[in-house]
Amino acid sequence: ISFCFLGHVRDPNNQLQMVKNLRICVNNLVSSPIPSSCSLSPSQYRLLGEVVLSSQPSEGAQATVVKTGDYSLNLSGTTPWFEAYRDNFLQLMPALDHEFLNHYLACLLVVSSTETVPLEQFLKLSQEQHRIQHSGEYTHPKWFIPNTLKYYILLHDMSEGDEQRAETVYEDMKQRYGPHGCYLLKINSRTISAEQDEQIPDPWSQYLLRSNQRNQVGTVEPLTAILSQQHCNIILILKESTSLRDTDTLTPGNYGACLTLNDHDHIRQFVQEFTFRGLLPHIEKNIRQLNDQLISRKGLSRSLFTATKKWFGGGKVPEKSSSEPKSTYGLLYPPEAPELQIRKMADLCFLVQHYELAYSCYHTAKKDFLSDQAMLYAAGALEMAAVSAFLQGGGPRPYPAHYMDTAIQTYRDVCRNMVLAERCALLSAEILKSQAKYSEAASLLIKMTSEDSDLRSALLLEQAAHCFINMRNPMVRKFAFHMILAGHRFSKAGQRRHALRCYCQAMQVYKERGWSLAEDHINFTIGRHSFTLGQPENAVMAFRQILVNDSRQSATQQAAFLREFLYVYKVIYKCCFTFTFNFYSLIDVVPVLN
Repeated sequence: ISFCFLGHVRDPNNQLQMVKNLRICVNNLVSSPIPSSCSLSPSQYRLLGEVVLSSQPSEGAQATVVKTGDYSLNLSGTTPWFEAYRDNFLQLMPALDHEFLNHYLACLLVVSSTETVPLEQFLKLSQEQHRIQHSGEYTHPKWFIPNTLKYYILLHDMSEGDEQRAETVYEDMKQRYGPHGCYLLKINSRTISAEQDEQIPDPWSQYLLRSNQRNQVGTVEPLTAILSQQHCNIILILKESTSLRDTDTLTPGNYGACLTLNDHDHIRQFVQEFTFRGLLPHIEKNIRQLNDQLISRKGLSRSLFTATKKWFGGGKVPEKSSSEPKSTYGLLYPPEAPELQIRKMADLCFLVQHYELAYSCYHTAKKDFLSDQAMLYAAGALEMAAVSAFLQGGGPRPYPAHYMDTAIQTYRDVCRNMVLAERCALLSAEILKSQAKYSEAASLLIKMTSEDSDLRSALLLEQAAHCFINMRNPMVRKFAFHMILAGHRFSKAGQRRHALRCYCQAMQVYKERGWSLAEDHINFTIGRHSFTLGQPENAVMAFRQILVNDSRQSATQQAAFLREFLYVYKVIYKCCFTFTFNFYSLIDVVPVLN
């Protein structure tokens, strides 16, 4: 579940830094000894395919008219299937060792007020969290910093239990954990049977359905939201006996029926209290500590942080024993390595939108990583330095596109990791498009097409086509050509509706231009896809266009076109053809449809 807030932190110079739309993402604790991977799982790729398939242009959606030269094209004004794919892809990125943006910053420990000794249960949960983080037995979840913030929540169900006792326990908690380190959350003040006609809004729907809403046509997030949509990730640990009746006894989709409007306020107040009095001060404190360590040693060596290697007790580790994991490229930094500390500071600054300081830290880390030939780490620092430079907004520093180009090439060619290269390319393309650099964006997108993923290639080719048509002097034929390529890859990916749409949009350019062979190919493909998708009338129209004009096709190809046409015509009108066919020495016409 995600929450969004406006807050502030103070930077190391004690200047107030506003944090707009701070995103807090709360996840249940799922520990795993399975080694983390830099790639997505087959199920995640299937999810991306389903996301694209489910996002289709709505019937009667208004098209954008593009007039250039003697062309007048009706095109899709937006591509929500691409935005849905992009957003879900970015959210599915795994937590990796060379970056910390997806690591967990804090832990919420939740115990029910009905427990016999709640404080004892809090102690057990705290010890369990410490064991999971520091025992070395688990590779997931990944933790941002060693001193993870712990926030203690006493959950009181108003329909059961003693409220006075809960207040007493809460007072003991404040004595032990401090008034800003714990919270008494009261919920379920309304019985399910009471006031059935009263319409209470569902407090969870906007979060539970957020992913689905993004997949609807026309919902496109602003560029800054896309680039800065990193969350402050929080782990949630509940005592097993803690009951949340709202989700236990109600039908799927009917959440929060036991919550009154006052309960809604309590939930909002809890998250705000945790964010403003717990999380943000925790982040601010760690930024200050890291900055103090860096500044005290600045200038003693080749870069800001290299000088702290000895102070931190060691630097890079070129080799590990055979029983320990190795970096893909012969270099693995230990958690306390100074190079990783500067990266941590950069990521913390980025999360609270202090992009100027983040850029400075990423730039420094990049130089150290390149000096050590730690290419995976260097690519990550280059990527985030470029994003931070762009997000500064109106500053003197232009967007360093060459940083992104180098990062993409390193991820793809050196690290052999297409997932990270794709992430980098998606971010860079959005930045370039926002600056009307459509030619550069198109070139970048085309370079990212490959044989390992038809779906990714189809989406990127379609975006490249839109870049060509959005240029100051639209390149219409390049648009059409890349839409044909996108349609072909959509078809190979099993996305026939998107394939048909691409071919139909390209047909507007090729139609009646004297390119008969290309026109025949497009009509034939449109006919097949239309018939497969249950649009036989459109299929007949497309096949008919192939047959009514003078053909430059071979006899064999013309016969294939005719067979397709007759088969579709027969299916629609349930006709029975009985005749002798002696065209190009063909005796029989056998209806065939693959």
